[in-house]
Order: sequence, then structure tokens, then C-alpha cells
Amino acid sequence: MAGYAPGEQPRTGDRIIKLNTNENPYPPGESVLAAVRNIEGESLRRYPNPTADEFRAAASRLLDVPDDWIIAGNGSDDILRIV
Repeated sequence: MAGYAPGEQPRTGDRIIKLNTNENPYPPGESVLAAVRNIEGESLRRYPNPTADEFRAAASRLLDVPDDWIIAGNGSDDILRIV
């Protein structure tokens, strides 16, 4: 089996949006960068809780629904597998 061969990568500064690789054409917003800078480094080296309890509790409060109505996964394939 042949290994994955990435497609052509645009040069830095090229105004190209690559739809075939699902890449975001825009950099993260300043608020996102600030939030990431404030994350404790120790938490970035470990896998998160697989059932996303903290996220589900926060989403439950925000959406005013029970937390067992909320699922979290690693992308749509994972969510479909869970469902």
C-alpha cells in the first residue's frame, strides 16, 4: 500500500484556498490565540476526558438541556460511530 502523498502546498502569502484538504484559509482570531496562550501547558500533554464531561456540563448549562443529551467526539466520523 502506498503511503499518503500530500498535494501541492501553496507558498506563504499565496491567496489560495485549498478546499480539497479541508484546511481553514483564515488564521485563528485574536481571542482564540489569547485563549490558547492561557492554557496550562500540563493539560496539553495529556489526552482529554474521553466523555468530555466538563464540556458537556458547560454546554448543558448554556443550552439548558440535560448533559446526557450532548455527545462529543473527534470529528464527524467519531460522532457517527458513537451514534
